Amino acid sequence: MKQISIYIRKFLFALIILANPSLLFAQNSDWRLWTSIDAEKKLSENWDLTIGAQYRWMDIISVTDQIRGSADVFWTLGKYIQLGAGYELIARKNVQEDIFVYRNRFRVQSRVQYRYAQFTVDWRFRTQLTMIEKEDFSGGITFDNQYHRWALRNRFRLRYNIRNTPLRPYLSFELFHQPLSILEYRYFQNRFTIGSVFSINRSHNIEVDYRLETEIVDANKFRYNIVKIGYVFSF
Repeated sequence: MKQISIYIRKFLFALIILANPSLLFAQNSDWRLWTSIDAEKKLSENWDLTIGAQYRWMDIISVTDQIRGSADVFWTLGKYIQLGAGYELIARKNVQEDIFVYRNRFRVQSRVQYRYAQFTVDWRFRTQLTMIEKEDFSGGITFDNQYHRWALRNRFRLRYNIRNTPLRPYLSFELFHQPLSILEYRYFQNRFTIGSVFSINRSHNIEVDYRLETEIVDANKFRYNIVKIGYVFSF
């Protein structure tokens, strides 16, 4: 455990060094912290279940941003393909009114991966529908088409398993698109991630990463520096 703690401190130091260029080129960017706890259960040889919770901070890690709870089921087809579907309840803080606005998110995804020696490359394609609650004038909660948002997400990731260490570092890049019509898509977000999984044993893992996220709203770009710390329990 002490050795893993040393690895984590060294890795966090490396993330801070790598994050410095983003501070030079994005002076108005915000620092955020995401924390998560996930439980993974193998239901059978091909079926897996994951249940998770997240707490997110924003504004230089000073204000609550979101609280999330999710459940996903995955079906593995052979060595290369995995299909999945899930649901996520998102409570997002409206800082001005000091209330939480709830979102129901449904998602389906496919993932293709290939392993060569210690390297693993994978591509995940996810389609998600987010239904955002809106207060009407009578004080009730309604849903309308403007608050039903579809998103298409493409993530490309490269992982490396370092022999004789608990480290499994990775790099990933994700693109977010919003379908406006059958043939038209609007690109509105991207996310670059560098991180590592620290394996304590077969059942317990710690994941630490740094994410540089760029969001495009109309003609404006907003950048966020995100540090994520997660704990995963497998059984």
